[in-house]
Amino acid sequence: MARPRLVGDDAILDATRQVLAELGPAKLTLAAVGARAGVAPPTLMQRFGNKRGLLLAAAARSARLVLAAVEEAEARNTSPLATLRDFALTAVAHIEHREQLGNGLGFVQLDVADPEFRQHTLAHSAAVVDSCARLYLAAQEAGELRPDTDVPALARHTLVCLTGSLQVWAVNGWGTLTDFLIEQLDLVIAPHLTCAGPRC
Repeated sequence: MARPRLVGDDAILDATRQVLAELGPAKLTLAAVGARAGVAPPTLMQRFGNKRGLLLAAAARSARLVLAAVEEAEARNTSPLATLRDFALTAVAHIEHREQLGNGLGFVQLDVADPEFRQHTLAHSAAVVDSCARLYLAAQEAGELRPDTDVPALARHTLVCLTGSLQVWAVNGWGTLTDFLIEQLDLVIAPHLTCAGPRC
């Protein structure tokens, strides 16, 4: 009978995410992740094969994390647009310093150059766009957004806004990340409001 795992894969991947924010993918080591997660490097090798396998597993989970975060935000809000803002803030709640975002940008190089990583990033982007589109459609039905809003285009624009805001803030550090992010998101949404929404 196999021995139960004392530390689950999700806990290890959470630790991987934390170490990535601190060191970036180039400097991340199995030893650093193991120390954070409380497991030995050989255990990580047994489960994920090597550093690349660990990073791919972390990337593969990102789309599921988006869907879970949106679901949790929906449980806390009744307004679709309030849910969207809640999700956006939750997505960056773990970021405390601009350097963490800079380290995370190291993943962009992998996304561009490596087809396997790009596949997971595309899934993450699709999860964000699809979730935004669903919330915007709900906002239309609730009378928060104008009925002539191009929802697919607005959902894609929201992905650009969220991603771009992180990169701009990482360089410029204008105010707090949460204030800057919500300011940009509100500017994207504002032209489509019926002024029955939560920010009218």
